[in-house]
Amino acid sequence: MVSVVKTDRIWFQNNPSAIVRFRTTAKDEFAPLIATGSTPPAFHPSICKPDAPLRWVAVVDLMRLAGETNVLLEDPTLRLRLQIPAVRSLRRQKQIEEELLDAIAGEILDAIDTDEATIAA
Repeated sequence: MVSVVKTDRIWFQNNPSAIVRFRTTAKDEFAPLIATGSTPPAFHPSICKPDAPLRWVAVVDLMRLAGETNVLLEDPTLRLRLQIPAVRSLRRQKQIEEELLDAIAGEILDAIDTDEATIAA
């Protein structure tokens, strides 16, 4: 697991404008989460079959999604890893990236709206 996180960190360092990385799932990558009885987060893109096996991972850098562009290498970051179906085509990856980022941004905005409603009450 540590090597997967390190590999992702290096990949994002080498691709400073990227927000999403697509890659195959590492062996036992989600085992710690599964061991707690939780289900790993997953994303089923609309261009994939709903029952397609989740063999890949989309790693999303949430700091970059939020617009942080001047992050130093030693600065903390937040990345989300989601299981997804295999997507080998760069064109399809781009389509899925847009759909994925819209979904994540929507979830974040919904969470903010919920928090603000709770605070206002």
